[in-house]
Amino acid sequence: MNKEFHIISTGVSILTNAMHRKIIPEKKIIEEDFWKSCLDDQGIIAKLKTMVSEDPFKTSAELNTFLRVVAGKDPSKIEVYLFGTRTHSNELCRRVLESFLKDRGYIIYTPFEVSGYFWEAKFYDDKFAVDEFKKGISELLDRLITISRRKIDEGYEIYFNPTGGLKAHVIVSALAGFLVNANIYYMNEEFNKVVFMPPLFYLPKGEEINILEKLNQSGQISGKEAEDLYLKKSEEIERLSIYGLLELSWDEIQQKVYRLRITSKGKVILKKLEKSL
Repeated sequence: MNKEFHIISTGVSILTNAMHRKIIPEKKIIEEDFWKSCLDDQGIIAKLKTMVSEDPFKTSAELNTFLRVVAGKDPSKIEVYLFGTRTHSNELCRRVLESFLKDRGYIIYTPFEVSGYFWEAKFYDDKFAVDEFKKGISELLDRLITISRRKIDEGYEIYFNPTGGLKAHVIVSALAGFLVNANIYYMNEEFNKVVFMPPLFYLPKGEEINILEKLNQSGQISGKEAEDLYLKKSEEIERLSIYGLLELSWDEIQQKVYRLRITSKGKVILKKLEKSL
């Protein structure tokens, strides 16, 4: 099998399920002091690990989807990248997930933490917390796209699991997956099965693929060559430009194209198409 790289948005379903099962007391997720005390309590961590180990499908939303997708596959060829909020509650869940996955032979990448609002709001004012949250969202999208592209270049099959976490993080995770044309899956609770999302971005075809292949050979074309290609294939080039697969540079004074360049997204899509041919 090909090597796989799974990016998982981590929420706190482990804690909500632990509270329902009376393993830990009922507490609000925003009660950071309590969750910090849990992180320092090896007894509680051991109970959470046991709970998840005994019933991973029902106690962790992240594992409920992930384990179904990787069933029957070699764990040593599967790498997992967890990300979540910079909160004690989320760190607690990620610690339990890391332990579960490592014990079963999966390779774990160092988790990435983004602003969860609650932590910043506890120590700073609301405006700072909101600003940090927005900044964290932007940085998260950039990081997910960057690491995905690197892994694609290394020959990995990329998967996004935007099941858990804050809604904003789920959205960013799914968006990053669409932008790099990765596999995106989630649990459809109504049918109790994993659903893979169809591509929501335009996939080039026919002459559009030929244009991307031409640009990919040199990265870009300019001058008369770019102008002539645009005159012959303006409809295809405009469409590729709209969907961000190539960059069209236009001379406003002379009213003509002077450069055509394939984008990073265009390269990813082209590589994906070539593999499927």
